[in-house]
Amino acid sequence: MKRIFFNLKKILLASCAITLCLSLWAKEQPDLDKLNSYPGNDLGLTLSENSAQFKCWAPLAKNVKILLFRDSENLAKPVKSIKMEKDAQNPGIWVLNIPVDGFRYYQYEISNPGKKVRVCDIWAKAASSESTASQITDINKDPAAIPQNLTKDTSWGTKESYYNPFGESGKKAMSYTDAVIYEMHIRDWSLVEVSDSTGKFKEIADGDKIISHLKDLGITHVQILPCFEYAEKNTNTLYNWGYNPYNYNVPEGRYVSTGYKDGTQAVNEMRYMIGKLHENGIAVIMDVVYNHTSGTGENSIYDLTVPEYFYRLNADGSYSNGSGCGNEIATNRTMVRKFVVDSVRHWMLDYHVNGFRFDLMGLQERDTMTAVYNALKEIDPNVMVYGEPWTGGKSLVKFGCSKSTVDLITDDENVNGVGCFNDDYRDALKGSVFSPAQCGFVQGNGASFNTVIAGLTGSLRGKGGFTKKLGRSINYVECHDNHTLFDKLAITEIGKNQNGNLFELLTEQQLETVKKEDKLAAAFVFLAQGTPFINGGQEFMRTKNGNSNSYIAGNKINGIDLSFKDKFYDVYNTYKALIALRNANRSSFGANEGAEADMISPNLIKYSAGKFTVYFNGSDEAKDINDYGKLVSINEQNGTYSVSAASKVIKVPAKNFVIIEN
Repeated sequence: MKRIFFNLKKILLASCAITLCLSLWAKEQPDLDKLNSYPGNDLGLTLSENSAQFKCWAPLAKNVKILLFRDSENLAKPVKSIKMEKDAQNPGIWVLNIPVDGFRYYQYEISNPGKKVRVCDIWAKAASSESTASQITDINKDPAAIPQNLTKDTSWGTKESYYNPFGESGKKAMSYTDAVIYEMHIRDWSLVEVSDSTGKFKEIADGDKIISHLKDLGITHVQILPCFEYAEKNTNTLYNWGYNPYNYNVPEGRYVSTGYKDGTQAVNEMRYMIGKLHENGIAVIMDVVYNHTSGTGENSIYDLTVPEYFYRLNADGSYSNGSGCGNEIATNRTMVRKFVVDSVRHWMLDYHVNGFRFDLMGLQERDTMTAVYNALKEIDPNVMVYGEPWTGGKSLVKFGCSKSTVDLITDDENVNGVGCFNDDYRDALKGSVFSPAQCGFVQGNGASFNTVIAGLTGSLRGKGGFTKKLGRSINYVECHDNHTLFDKLAITEIGKNQNGNLFELLTEQQLETVKKEDKLAAAFVFLAQGTPFINGGQEFMRTKNGNSNSYIAGNKINGIDLSFKDKFYDVYNTYKALIALRNANRSSFGANEGAEADMISPNLIKYSAGKFTVYFNGSDEAKDINDYGKLVSINEQNGTYSVSAASKVIKVPAKNFVIIEN
């Protein structure tokens, strides 16, 4: 009995010791915030004439050295190694001032507890290929980083040099509801210009088809899938969307033209692409993934710099996985939040990015998104900030961003604020993305008509919605995730989930039905109150052969085929005309808080928006309406619309919509 009691006592003491250690460990990370956070804006490299100042935030390090290199091709052995000194005023900071002396690249050698590592500078703005080392350059002064032959974007790095065609760089106040957002992936669209392309910034910029298509359609913004440095090696030509971040502050090397050796080349070519879009009146939104990285430990430059600080950890020390990708960024921590804010400001000031789409925004605290928006709004009040109001799994995030809390991110005085994707409206219109054969309103299922009505009228609180501001609802029926709209409609028409060439599986009559449903869905997106969003190719029935998760599916599945634009010209021209109608009548479509809607008979919705009345018929039969006014006709041959003399309008065709100007 004594031995048992003694053993129990040892177990209890050990348990208390473990509990105490865990408690002390849990307190350690907040202490880094309180004692070692740094408010300054000079982390990383600061160049002045021929001298360089390096500042590294490494609060757990025993020692930090700078390793210097002459070029990016010989990084195995540094030419020179110099010990950095701790900043007496800021104990988490290591600092060094030296002459540049012809050195072009550097790494930090950080001696963290139990391990010495070499890593590039997470705060640096240029890096060697693969982000192996950081570059000693000022990207806003180095001629190699400055693209030529641009008329709107000629200098970078300051609020004064910033350019946004949407609202003339802040001179004209714009609402999110004035925007029409178009999502695109660099590699998908490069294939339009170069048949075997692996995706290049310059192919988007210099091609004669892509930008012409965007201008013809009439969109205001392109949202570009991730183009910061992600995990694939530049020699790896396999397809990837880029939702696997490696270095948040430099462009993706695979999108740089051949012969990429100097980090300024990546800066130059990404700036050039953005500048060319700007010259054509198109603003640029960057899809950002500040919710997880491609790896942790030795596979994360953030873990190598400050072990485990940048990530949320479970009680057992494992990485929380709210992203579904193995880890989640701890934006609740002071220096992580600072890093994210500094990073988006960098992309805005140093590249003239005009907005940010936050992947899995539900993993960001509301306070983080408030800090992000406030910092960006100070540069340009017309900046667009929005994201996915959900997580990718169970998360440790507290006070995350959701549809129900989006208004808490920014105050009521903001016309815009932070917006979010309206997945309720999406699913009510076409059926759940998680149930491929489920139908929505456009396929004749009116069960969720209240959600459709709420979305049409702006998803305002008091009208069945979630926000006080119209533009915060991003209205859409297709994005890069899940089935394309065509594939979803084809599957519901066939009656079961299918892969392969869905066009071959549809009869001619079924294809005509799908086309009508596609046009009807477009009318719901463009004529609704709020902010419209479409995925590139949606306007001409883009298919991914039934693939609902195509992030690594390759060119044959994801690549854009512009011949569809001619093949399905009636669908394309319907989109084009609806965008033109919206752009010409924004006080009616987009920004009208007084809009009203109701389902007046099964699958027939009457929608009053300013000077227009619109009837949406999701059923398989024509519906009587007996209304009077000027009929707005869509010309499916050329993408224009016209307004007739006032007359009686008696029917809405099956799977169709009728627009009447009162």
